[in-house]
Formats: sequence, structure tokens, C-alpha cells
Amino acid sequence: MIRLNKLSYRILPVVAILFTTPLLQHVNSFTFTPLQVSPQSSTSATLMKRLPHVRTLSIKTQTKTPRATTTALSVIDTSILESSTNLIASSIGDILSNENIKQAFSIATFGPQYLWILMVLFPNTQVTKKVMGGYGGIIAFSLVHLFIVIASASQENGTAPMAEFNGVFDPSPDANPQAAMIGMMKYPNFVTEEWSHVLTWDLFVGRWIWLDGLKRGVFTPHSVLLTNLIGPPGFLLHCLTCIVTGKGIVGNEVPDEEEGESETL
Repeated sequence: MIRLNKLSYRILPVVAILFTTPLLQHVNSFTFTPLQVSPQSSTSATLMKRLPHVRTLSIKTQTKTPRATTTALSVIDTSILESSTNLIASSIGDILSNENIKQAFSIATFGPQYLWILMVLFPNTQVTKKVMGGYGGIIAFSLVHLFIVIASASQENGTAPMAEFNGVFDPSPDANPQAAMIGMMKYPNFVTEEWSHVLTWDLFVGRWIWLDGLKRGVFTPHSVLLTNLIGPPGFLLHCLTCIVTGKGIVGNEVPDEEEGESETL
């Protein structure tokens, strides 16, 4: 009996192969047609549950919509960026206009006069000390001057040609720096820049004279007024006043090394 069982174990696989091989060949001869499924039919819902590949196709089809939406949004973002850039450029152009340069010229001309009035007529009052004690006024009108420079440089033909500017500083014997300067004065923006330049530095020197008078007890209204009118002669008048009153001209103002070290500590 045992021998029969062992023999059957050897024969059964051979018999199984003999019977299944023709069946497999018959199955392989079949031709399968792809399944057509409509997304709208009720049968498709059932098939999509049973057939994973159908659901995969449906998902791939639906993912095309976000790509189109992303493309549309990118086009919208680009158009918004271009319009914003144009708007900013237009706004900057309106700010840096010749009309605003004219307004800056008036501010640079008349604005400092209120500070001069304080230093000339009310040099020892608390109001003048509070207003002119710091650099606020100088910084404000320096910014006005900077605006004039930037606005002029941003415009076509807004500044004098570099050739004429170089002519002012041409040291050669045949050069005519004065004529070059007169030529540059034909440009309105250059006149505005130079005018605000001069007035701001005059104010700086006038403030220094006023502060020196407060520190050393020197009368300064006449010197400050002359500085406002014609610049450097006002400074010379202050030096003369200091000599006459026995205060002397301010010497070397560079601090000693020992004083600098003590202040640092």
C-alpha cells in the first residue's frame, strides 16, 4: 500500500500537466476587447468599485483640470505683475517730474529762512536752541537737495552735459572754466541743484557760527545774517568779531588722544 501511494504521488503531477496544457493553450487563443465604460452610466459606478484600473483612468482624466487652472492663474499673475510694474513706474515718473523739481526749488529757497530768523533775531531763546541745537534742519534740506539731484538725473537731458562739467575743472591754459560754468547755468535743473546746494551749506555754516557764539559768549546775529546773504564773508566777520572781543579765533578742534580715550572709556 505504501508503494502504491508513492507511485501515485509521482504520476499525479504528470497527469495534471497533460490535462492543463491544452486548456491553457485554448485560453491563450482568445482575443480580449478593451472594456468601454461611460463615466455617466450606473454600470460604470459598479465597475469602478470592482476594477481598480478604471478608477485610475478616471483619476488621471480629472487631474487635467487643475493643470489648466494653474496655467490660467500664471497668466493672470503675469498680467497683474506687468500692470503693477507699469503703475509703479508711472508713479515714480510723476514724482520725479520737472514740476516737483520746481517745488523743491521753492522749498530749498524759503524753508531755511525761518531758521535764519530764529538765529538772527532770537539767538538765545529756548525755541531757537531746541530747533537749531540738533541737525534736524540741515538733514531736512539736505534731503530736499538729494531729491533734486535724483529727479534731475532720472530725466533725459535733465542735467548739464558731462563735457561742460569737465570744462569747469579744466586746468589747461587754453580752457575757460567760467564760460563752461555759464554754459551749465542754461540748464534749469542744474541751477536748482546748485542753488539748493549753496543754501544748505550756508545754513550749516550759519548754525556753526551761532553755536560758537553760545559756547564762548560771542555776539553773532550780524555774522549769521551776513552768512545768509553772501556766505563766506559772514564767517570772516565772525572771526573778526572774536578777535575784537578778545575771544580769539577757534584753534585746532581735533580732540587730544587722551581726551578721546577717556570719552571712550
